[in-house]
Amino acid sequence: MTTVTPFRIAVLAGDGIGLEIMPPCLQVLQRAAESIGGFSLHFDQVEAGAALYRERGIALPDETLKCAEEADAILLGAMGLPEVRTPDGIEIAPQLDLREQFQLFAGLRPARLIPGVPTPLGDPRARGIDFVLVRESTEGLFAGRGSPDIEMGVSVSNRLTVTRGACERLFDLTCGLARRRREAGHIGRVTCVDKANVLTAFAFFREIFDERAA
Repeated sequence: MTTVTPFRIAVLAGDGIGLEIMPPCLQVLQRAAESIGGFSLHFDQVEAGAALYRERGIALPDETLKCAEEADAILLGAMGLPEVRTPDGIEIAPQLDLREQFQLFAGLRPARLIPGVPTPLGDPRARGIDFVLVRESTEGLFAGRGSPDIEMGVSVSNRLTVTRGACERLFDLTCGLARRRREAGHIGRVTCVDKANVLTAFAFFREIFDERAA
């Protein structure tokens, strides 16, 4: 008898294009599960985002957060509408609240050219593009978004925060990813992109990068 492992996915379609891309996305995932076998996917579709904020005055309801917490994974479409903002002028961004709540600290963004798919890049070297951009998603200026230092009509400052713990987990993940890519035949090089030349916080960031890379 074949054992089928069930997975619950909290689906947050969100706003704008998110509402358009989520239905075909779910169809692709369902077809992939059926083709591979051995597991099943159950989709819990819940509300969050700017349109919800406009209607109900809340962008990330407790029931949505609870569903996300209990799920095996979160599938997020797109959040935010430029014209929908909080009284302090910033856009609705519950995806940032999800990052903080669940410490989703690393955004992994693979970039590669797929054979046969047109590209706007004319240089023939573009055919060899294959890398992963890893972005820290909980610190830096994100850490200060909820507590600006405001002198009304004169200035606003947001705190930039870099901590050793957040850096170490980010760099360990990145170096581990590079190691696995090297084993799969890629170069396996890691490049740190920062502003260590002008900001003390990023000089600290670079120092910890060098430690973990070694």
